[in-house]
Amino acid sequence: MRINILLGILVIAASILTCKNLQKTKANEAIAAPTPEEKELGIRASHVIDEERPDTVQGTYQVRKAPKMVQVPVDVLPPPTASKKAFLSTGWWHLNMAFQPSDTTIHRHYQSKWLQFREDQTFDILVKGKVVDSGRWNYDSANNEILLSCKDPYINNSWGVQDKGFVMIWKGNTSLNVTGIQVRVVGQRETPKW
Repeated sequence: MRINILLGILVIAASILTCKNLQKTKANEAIAAPTPEEKELGIRASHVIDEERPDTVQGTYQVRKAPKMVQVPVDVLPPPTASKKAFLSTGWWHLNMAFQPSDTTIHRHYQSKWLQFREDQTFDILVKGKVVDSGRWNYDSANNEILLSCKDPYINNSWGVQDKGFVMIWKGNTSLNVTGIQVRVVGQRETPKW
């Protein structure tokens, strides 16, 4: 009798764990579904290059096009902590430099942009003091990633975060973001002088 009860409890526990893992797997599959080109080549990359050394003697191929738009799962995660909300919503954040090996001019798409986060998990993208786009954000504390969902293809993605005070480095090498872009984001409390 005791063995049957124990086995029943184990079956229920295994079912619950399986369902949770299945939900996470389905969310990840929906987010990072590969394109037909990626399926054919068997790789996930921001841009697939099928030519050899077309631009320079060194062989660095320069791809000057926007990253692919992805579905960012801001609603899948629980809300961020109160301290993370307060940290991000304090002041303004300037995307003052960006780097990508396959596009050495990528910084031009970031340097004029400022972000203003709000505690309700929304944010605005501003250029010269004017809102050009709005979106939603979330923070994955377990993986130290910020998730940004908006229409701007250069910002819309998940970003690995390395921070020190009010300076963050966003890294485009997460399970969702395969761009390889790195962005320096600097916070300031005062309203910027546009």
